[in-house]
Amino acid sequence: MSKAISLLLESVKQQEENARLLYQKAISDRAVCQKNLDAINDFREVYSGELIQAGQSEMLTSTLLQYNSFISKLDKASSDQAANLRNADAAVEKSRDHYQQLQTKRKGLEKLLEKEALEARMAAAKAEQKMMDEAALHSHLRAQRNREEQD
Repeated sequence: MSKAISLLLESVKQQEENARLLYQKAISDRAVCQKNLDAINDFREVYSGELIQAGQSEMLTSTLLQYNSFISKLDKASSDQAANLRNADAAVEKSRDHYQQLQTKRKGLEKLLEKEALEARMAAAKAEQKMMDEAALHSHLRAQRNREEQD
Protein backbone atom coordinates (compact mmCIF):
# COMPACT_ATOMS: atom_id res chain seq x y z
CA MET A 1 0.00 0.00 0.00
CA SER A 2 2.81 2.41 0.80
CA LYS A 3 4.13 1.99 -2.76
CA ALA A 4 0.80 3.22 -4.12
CA ILE A 5 0.74 6.06 -1.60
CA SER A 6 4.31 6.99 -2.52
CA LEU A 7 3.37 7.15 -6.21
CA LEU A 8 0.28 9.20 -5.39
CA LEU A 9 2.39 11.50 -3.20
CA GLU A 10 4.83 12.12 -6.05
CA SER A 11 1.94 12.96 -8.35
CA VAL A 12 0.44 15.34 -5.79
CA LYS A 13 3.83 16.99 -5.24
CA GLN A 14 4.08 17.67 -8.99
CA GLN A 15 0.53 19.03 -9.05
CA GLU A 16 1.35 21.18 -6.03
CA GLU A 17 4.43 22.61 -7.75
CA ASN A 18 2.39 23.40 -10.87
CA ALA A 19 -0.28 25.04 -8.69
CA ARG A 20 2.41 27.09 -6.91
CA LEU A 21 3.73 28.33 -10.24
CA LEU A 22 0.20 29.24 -11.39
CA TYR A 23 -0.39 31.04 -8.11
CA GLN A 24 2.82 33.05 -8.52
CA LYS A 25 1.84 33.90 -12.11
CA ALA A 26 -1.61 35.03 -10.97
CA ILE A 27 0.02 37.28 -8.36
CA SER A 28 2.35 38.69 -11.00
CA ASP A 29 -0.51 39.24 -13.46
CA ARG A 30 -2.49 41.01 -10.75
CA ALA A 31 0.45 43.31 -10.04
CA VAL A 32 0.66 44.20 -13.74
CA CYS A 33 -3.08 44.99 -13.79
CA GLN A 34 -2.70 47.20 -10.72
CA LYS A 35 0.30 48.96 -12.25
CA ASN A 36 -1.62 49.58 -15.48
CA LEU A 37 -4.64 50.92 -13.60
CA ASP A 38 -2.43 53.24 -11.55
CA ALA A 39 -0.72 54.47 -14.73
CA ILE A 40 -4.06 55.19 -16.42
CA ASN A 41 -5.36 57.04 -13.36
CA ASP A 42 -2.13 59.00 -12.98
CA PHE A 43 -2.20 59.99 -16.64
CA ARG A 44 -5.86 61.04 -16.34
CA GLU A 45 -4.96 63.23 -13.38
CA VAL A 46 -2.09 64.87 -15.29
CA TYR A 47 -4.22 65.31 -18.40
CA SER A 48 -7.07 66.82 -16.35
CA GLY A 49 -4.56 69.26 -14.86
CA GLU A 50 -3.52 70.25 -18.36
CA LEU A 51 -7.18 70.81 -19.23
CA ILE A 52 -7.59 73.10 -16.23
CA GLN A 53 -4.47 75.04 -17.21
CA ALA A 54 -5.58 75.28 -20.82
CA GLY A 55 -9.05 76.34 -19.69
CA GLN A 56 -7.60 79.31 -17.86
CA SER A 57 -6.48 80.72 -21.16
CA GLU A 58 -8.66 81.10 -24.18
CA MET A 59 -9.64 77.70 -25.51
CA LEU A 60 -11.58 76.76 -28.57
CA THR A 61 -14.70 74.71 -28.11
CA SER A 62 -13.28 72.03 -30.38
CA THR A 63 -10.16 71.79 -28.19
CA LEU A 64 -12.31 71.50 -25.07
CA LEU A 65 -14.33 68.75 -26.73
CA GLN A 66 -11.10 66.92 -27.64
CA TYR A 67 -9.90 67.12 -24.02
CA ASN A 68 -13.26 65.88 -22.74
CA SER A 69 -13.39 63.10 -25.33
CA PHE A 70 -9.91 61.91 -24.37
CA ILE A 71 -10.75 62.06 -20.65
CA SER A 72 -13.85 59.96 -21.36
CA LYS A 73 -11.63 57.43 -23.14
CA LEU A 74 -9.28 57.40 -20.14
CA ASP A 75 -12.26 56.87 -17.82
CA LYS A 76 -13.38 53.91 -20.00
CA ALA A 77 -9.86 52.49 -20.01
CA SER A 78 -9.71 52.89 -16.23
CA SER A 79 -13.05 51.16 -15.83
CA ASP A 80 -11.95 48.30 -18.10
CA GLN A 81 -8.66 47.97 -16.25
CA ALA A 82 -10.48 47.96 -12.90
CA ALA A 83 -12.58 45.05 -14.22
CA ASN A 84 -9.36 43.30 -15.29
CA LEU A 85 -8.00 43.86 -11.78
CA ARG A 86 -11.12 42.31 -10.23
CA ASN A 87 -10.71 39.30 -12.53
CA ALA A 88 -7.05 39.09 -11.56
CA ASP A 89 -8.01 39.20 -7.87
CA ALA A 90 -10.44 36.32 -8.46
CA ALA A 91 -7.74 34.37 -10.31
CA VAL A 92 -5.29 34.91 -7.43
CA GLU A 93 -7.85 33.70 -4.90
CA LYS A 94 -8.79 30.67 -7.00
CA SER A 95 -5.18 29.66 -7.62
CA ARG A 96 -4.30 30.20 -3.94
CA ASP A 97 -7.20 27.99 -2.86
CA HIS A 98 -6.17 25.26 -5.31
CA TYR A 99 -2.54 25.47 -4.14
CA GLN A 100 -3.60 25.24 -0.50
CA GLN A 101 -5.83 22.23 -1.22
CA LEU A 102 -2.93 20.42 -2.82
CA GLN A 103 -0.65 21.33 0.11
CA THR A 104 -3.22 19.85 2.49
CA LYS A 105 -3.51 16.70 0.37
CA ARG A 106 0.29 16.30 0.23
CA LYS A 107 0.65 16.75 3.98
CA GLY A 108 -2.08 14.17 4.58
CA LEU A 109 -0.34 11.65 2.34
CA GLU A 110 3.00 12.32 4.06
CA LYS A 111 1.40 11.71 7.45
CA LEU A 112 -0.15 8.50 6.16
CA LEU A 113 3.25 7.31 4.94
CA GLU A 114 4.81 8.24 8.29
CA LYS A 115 2.07 6.32 10.10
CA GLU A 116 2.65 3.25 7.91
CA ALA A 117 6.41 3.47 8.48
CA LEU A 118 5.86 3.75 12.25
CA GLU A 119 3.52 0.75 12.23
CA ALA A 120 6.08 -1.25 10.23
CA ARG A 121 8.85 -0.33 12.70
CA MET A 122 6.61 -1.26 15.63
CA ALA A 123 5.72 -4.61 14.02
CA ALA A 124 9.41 -5.31 13.36
CA ALA A 125 10.31 -4.41 16.95
CA LYS A 126 7.50 -6.63 18.23
CA ALA A 127 8.67 -9.54 16.06
CA GLU A 128 12.25 -9.04 17.24
CA GLN A 129 11.11 -8.95 20.88
CA LYS A 130 9.11 -12.14 20.36
CA MET A 131 12.16 -13.83 18.81
CA MET A 132 14.34 -12.68 21.73
CA ASP A 133 11.73 -13.93 24.24
CA GLU A 134 11.61 -17.31 22.48
CA ALA A 135 15.40 -17.54 22.43
CA ALA A 136 15.55 -16.67 26.14
CA LEU A 137 12.84 -19.24 26.90
CA HIS A 138 14.67 -21.97 24.93
CA SER A 139 17.92 -21.05 26.66
CA HIS A 140 16.21 -21.20 30.05
CA LEU A 141 14.57 -24.55 29.24
CA ARG A 142 17.90 -26.01 28.03
CA ALA A 143 19.65 -24.82 31.17
CA GLN A 144 16.88 -26.28 33.29
CA ARG A 145 17.05 -29.61 31.42
CA ASN A 146 20.83 -29.71 31.83
CA ARG A 147 20.50 -29.14 35.58
CA GLU A 148 17.86 -31.85 35.83
CA GLU A 149 20.12 -34.24 33.91
CA GLN A 150 23.03 -33.47 36.21
CA ASP A 151 20.98 -34.13 39.29
